[in-house]
Amino acid sequence: MKVSGKRVVSRLEEIYQCGKKEDGTFTRMAFSAEDVKGRKLFASWAEKLGMVCRMDEAGNLIARMDGQDNSLPAILMGSHLDTVPDGGRYDGVLGCVGALEVCETFREEGYTPKHPVEVIVFTDEEGFRFGKGLTGSSAICGQDPDVSDSELDIYGEERGKVMQSYGITCGDMLKAARDPSSVHCFIELHVEQGARLYKTNTSVGVVSSIAGVNRYDVTVTGEANHAGSTAMADRRDALVAAAGFINKIPEITAAHGNEFTVATVGTIKVTPHSVNVIPGTCTFSLEIRDQDAALMTLIEEKLREELKSVCGRYGVTYTFEPTSYHDPAPMTEWVKDSVEQAVKELGIDYTTIPSGAFHDSLIMTSVFPTGMIFVPSEKGISHSRYEFTEDADIENGCNVLLGTVLNVDNMTGSCSK
Repeated sequence: MKVSGKRVVSRLEEIYQCGKKEDGTFTRMAFSAEDVKGRKLFASWAEKLGMVCRMDEAGNLIARMDGQDNSLPAILMGSHLDTVPDGGRYDGVLGCVGALEVCETFREEGYTPKHPVEVIVFTDEEGFRFGKGLTGSSAICGQDPDVSDSELDIYGEERGKVMQSYGITCGDMLKAARDPSSVHCFIELHVEQGARLYKTNTSVGVVSSIAGVNRYDVTVTGEANHAGSTAMADRRDALVAAAGFINKIPEITAAHGNEFTVATVGTIKVTPHSVNVIPGTCTFSLEIRDQDAALMTLIEEKLREELKSVCGRYGVTYTFEPTSYHDPAPMTEWVKDSVEQAVKELGIDYTTIPSGAFHDSLIMTSVFPTGMIFVPSEKGISHSRYEFTEDADIENGCNVLLGTVLNVDNMTGSCSK
C-alpha cells in the first residue's frame, strides 16, 4: 500500500486557503472563523470516507474508522490545524492530512485494520491567543488545561465567548479525558521545525524524545541615575550587567551541554525606560531546553554561578525565579521501533532525532504510548509563511505513517506505555 502524495499536497493547499489573506500573510488562529472553516473542510473529507466525526468536550475533532474488532483499543493519529500569526501551511496540518490519507488508502485498498483508527485534530496547540497551548491534548490526557471563561485573549475577548465557536465550555473540558485502556498508541507526523534533516539531506527523522523546558524570570537591580552627569565609574547599570550575563549564555551552554542543548533570552524590559536615565532594573526571561532533566539542572547551576559573578563585578543585585517546567518526554520505545521498522521497510534514509519544539505528543506521552515522525523543513524555517517541505518528503512521511500504523496494528497482546 502507498499513499497518494498528490492528494495530500492538494489538501494541504485547500486547508491553507482557510486563513490566507490578500496581503500574503496567513493565520488560522484557534477558535477563529478561519479555524472553524478549516475544521469543517477536514470533517467533510473524513465523512466522505464513511468515518464518524465528533467533537469532544475540549473541542478536539475526532474522526473514527472501525476496525475488524472494535473492542480493541484504538490507534490514534493526528496533530493540529491552528497556526501562529502569519504561520506556515505544514506545521500541524501535515499530521492531520497525513493521518486522513492513511485512512483513505485503507479504504481504497479494501483493507480493514484490526484496531479501530482515529484521527484527531487537537484544539489550540499553538496557544498564542491566550498564552497557553496544548489545550486539547492536555484535556484528553486528563490534565487540567487551566482555562477559565473570564480570561482574556490578546484582543481582549473572553475565553468563554470565544470558545462558543466550537460549542464548548471551560467547565466541561476535562470530560474529554480518555481512558488509557481505550488507546493502543498515538502517532504524530510533523515537519521538523529545525534544520538538522535539511542540512544533512535526510528524508525522515525518527523522533527519540521531546525536549524538556525550564523557564525563569530574572531581574537585575542596580541604580537609576542621570545618564549625563553620572560618571562611568560611578554607575550601577542594571542593563549593562544583564547584558554581560546574557552574552555568556551561549558559551556556558556549549561548554556544559550537547548539540541539542539550548538556552534563550526571549524578552527583556528595563526601567525607567528613558533615553536619558541609566537603567535601574532589567528583567528578562530565560529558557533552557534539553532531552535530559539532569543536564538542564546543570546548565541552570552554571548560569546561576555566572549571574552571581557578573552582578558582583557591577555592584548590582539579582533575583532568579523559576516560572514553569516541563519534563523531557521520551517516545515510547515500541512505537518508536515501529516507526523505524516502517522506514527501513520502505528503504528511506533516516536518522534518529530529538525534538526541541513542543508538540501535542509532549502531553500524549504522559498517558499513552506515543511516537513521532519528522520530515524536513527547508532551511529549518517554521512558524512562518516561508515554511516549505518538498512534495517528495511529504509523501515519504505519509508512507512512513502508513507503515507504522500497519506495524502497530499487527502487534498482539498488551503494549504498555
